[in-house]
Parts: sequence; structure tokens; C-alpha cells
Amino acid sequence: MNGSQDDADGAVPALLVFGAGGVLTDWTPAAAVLPALAGRLAIGLSADDLNVHLSSGASANVAPPRTVLPLAGGGAMWRFDGAPPSSDSPKAAVTPMGDPAGRLFAAASHDLRQPLAALSLLIGTLDGRLGGRLGGKLDGPPDRDLLRSMAQAVESMRSMVDGHFDLVRLESGLTEPDIRTHAVNGVLMRLALEVAPRFADRGLRFTVMPCSAMVRTDSALLERLLHGLIANALRGTVRGRVLLGCRMRGDHLRIELWDSGRGLSPQRLAALRTELAKPAGEGAGALGLDLTLVRGLARKLGLGLEVCAVEGRGTVMAVVVPLSVEMAVDVADASGREETVAAAVPDSRTADISRTRILVIEDDPMVLAALEALLGQWGCSVLGAESYDMAVERIGPAPEPFDLIISDLRLKGAANGIVAIRQIAKLFDRPVPGMILTGDTDPKRLREARLSGYPLLHKPVAPLALRAAVVRLLGHDPL
Repeated sequence: MNGSQDDADGAVPALLVFGAGGVLTDWTPAAAVLPALAGRLAIGLSADDLNVHLSSGASANVAPPRTVLPLAGGGAMWRFDGAPPSSDSPKAAVTPMGDPAGRLFAAASHDLRQPLAALSLLIGTLDGRLGGRLGGKLDGPPDRDLLRSMAQAVESMRSMVDGHFDLVRLESGLTEPDIRTHAVNGVLMRLALEVAPRFADRGLRFTVMPCSAMVRTDSALLERLLHGLIANALRGTVRGRVLLGCRMRGDHLRIELWDSGRGLSPQRLAALRTELAKPAGEGAGALGLDLTLVRGLARKLGLGLEVCAVEGRGTVMAVVVPLSVEMAVDVADASGREETVAAAVPDSRTADISRTRILVIEDDPMVLAALEALLGQWGCSVLGAESYDMAVERIGPAPEPFDLIISDLRLKGAANGIVAIRQIAKLFDRPVPGMILTGDTDPKRLREARLSGYPLLHKPVAPLALRAAVVRLLGHDPL
């Protein structure tokens, strides 16, 4: 999934992109065929090693001049000026790196998520340690409120980072839908797993209605759209509940989000409908970041947006999605039986996961340390590694089976998280469940992760959401 594998029209210069840790994360095909770099580029290669190589005798004579440009979050980009195309690779002169600006945004977004992910996990660890030391209670309401406010601040920062980079990619034309047939229930359940703990932390009830409908859209972008609606509802709901469910309407499916928030006056409702009807790129100040992104994604996917509200009683926002001809006949209606997320998520607090052996593969030392601390706080036995190769080395020639493997998507070395989980699981004589934990926003990488079959959680992940996913994968029933 690096730049050397992308095809599109037009030409781009020779570029190398490095993350905050000084390791290579991407490059253009023009860079891959430079005589000084040919055959040497690999994800995870350090900038220091490349500097030494480019400064050596023969390489120094063939390497073109380069400019080093800093990126947000501590990364950097090397641009090689006047780089001639390789004579034995005519394609290099005309083959670009799909969307270079989009990749730079994705790299910056990924790097910004890493400290946020570590901070979120460390807050969960601190909460557990204080609770354990003080007999299960903090010193008082101020301590509890302080930790809750810290966690909410991290979540707010994460939402802004997500929204900003997604909006830039969308309005720059860098995000293109991959329209296919999908089971909508997969999207609903992933959202439930991720956002339910945030509602629980605020004393709100989050309910998801299962739905067996098949829809035709881009599932990753639909999930991001619904995430924006949920974030908007969470911000405006101070008590009661939020319900996510579906209704059949002819050859379309209405995915509806009901909240018991403040609602809207008739005048404000009319103004909101007017703003939602405007073209993408207009009215960001009036809508706010979440709803601006929702509107842009709806336009990109060709989906309808509808809103109803009653002042003092709440709001209903709906996304209208075309049904697939392969649609399952049995579709759950929002007025039918409810299946609350509480059945799958909140009770994970009481499930016993102590003595569980977990392998964690994470290339960011800060996030790895935070994961080890949090999982250790829960009584798990954790083995950490920064790459697939390091994990195999630490496991040893006679490995003791793990109960779960958690891996970042991007890793140092040639193997990504999906490959790492699959290959390590083959070392044991029984299946080992796996989970992908990533701060990546590149649609192609996220699509690959979802198609892998492993559950996917986004950094920064709430500690309760991580615990719920661990409990679910281990198959532990609450005590």
C-alpha cells in the first residue's frame, strides 16, 4: 500500500515521506527508480540510514539535490529536484503517487493521532490505578469529574483531527467513493462498539437496532458520515438516550439517528435544512465541522439527508441510502425490537480478563507503553513489540500461545498489521483472534483492514471501547 504501487495519470516528482519517528512511510514511483535509491526503499526504513547511504561515495555521485520539508506532527518530506527518470523504466516518468497531497494529509493525521491515543489510554490507566488504590472510589466528585473532563477533551481533539483531515481530503477531491454492496449491520455494530462508552461516560443510553439490509454505497465513507451525526448528537444531548436504527422506504433505506436533546425551534430547523441543502464547501461556520463533513460526504456518495426536530424534545437526522438488489428480505424497523449496545459493551467492565496473554505490536513507543500499562492494569500478561520481526524474535522458537493479538496497521518493516497477525497466528496449533488498532485515515488502507475480517478500532480509542472489544474477542461472559 505504498506509493510505488499506485497508478494514475500525470507526473509527480521524486518524494519520500517520513513519519514523526523518522521512519519511511511512503514514496512516489519516481523516487523508487532513482539510481541511488533503487531497490532500497521499504516501509520503516530510517531517515538516518538513508542519509548515510546517500552520503556515501557512489551514491553521492548519482543522487540528485534534495529539499527537506517539515510536516505537521514531526514528520518530514524529502523532495529530489531534477531527478531523471530511469532509462529502463519509462513508466516512472508518467506514473504518480495516486494523491500525494492526500497521502501527506494522511501521514500528518496519523502522526497527530499517536500522542492522542497514548493520552487516552494513560487516562484509562490512571482511572484504574486510583480506583484500585482507594478501594474502588476516587477521592470525591472533583477527581472523578476531572478524569472525565480529560477523557472528553481528548475525544474532542480526536474528533477535530478526524473532521479536519477528512474535510480537507473531501473538498480537495482526494476522497473518491468505492461503491459496492455492503451489509449495513456491519457499519452499525462498528459504530456501536466505538461510541457506546462515550455515551455511558456521560450518563446517556445509546441504542442500536440491528438491520439485515444490504445497501449499495462506500461503507467506510458511510461509517464516517454516521460518526459525524453521532458526534453532533452527543454534543447536543445532556440527558436521556440516542437511538440509531433503520426503516425501509421503497428501494431506499433510511438510517435514522434519534436523540432526546434540546431539539430545534421551527426557525432554526428551517435554517438547518437550508444549510444542509447548500453545495459542499459552503456554510461551514453555520453548520460546524461535524455536520459540514456529513453534508460533504452525503454529496459525494449521492445520499439524501433529512432532519426533523421538536423544540425541547429532540431531533431526528436521517441518511437515505439506496438498497442493493441483493438486499436481505428481513430488515429491522426502528419501531420494532430494540437491541441495546449495553448488552455488548458496558457489562465488559465486570468481565474478568485477568491472566489473559496478549501480544501487542505497535511501532510508536509511546502508544505501546500506554497499551502495556492499561492492559497490565486489567491483569493481562502483555508482550510488546514494535514490528512483526521483533514480535517473532521475542516469541522465541517454542512459543506459548497467546489469547489475543492486537496490532497497529502500519508497522516497521515489510509486514503490516494484517500480515503480522496472520503469520504469528500460524505459529500456534489453535486459532488466535486478532484486532487492528490504527490511527490511519487513508481510505484504501482502512478498506484493506476491514476486508481482513479483523475488528478495527481507531486511535485514540476510549479505554472502555478497547476493553469491550477485548472481552468480545475473548468470548468472556461478564461475571
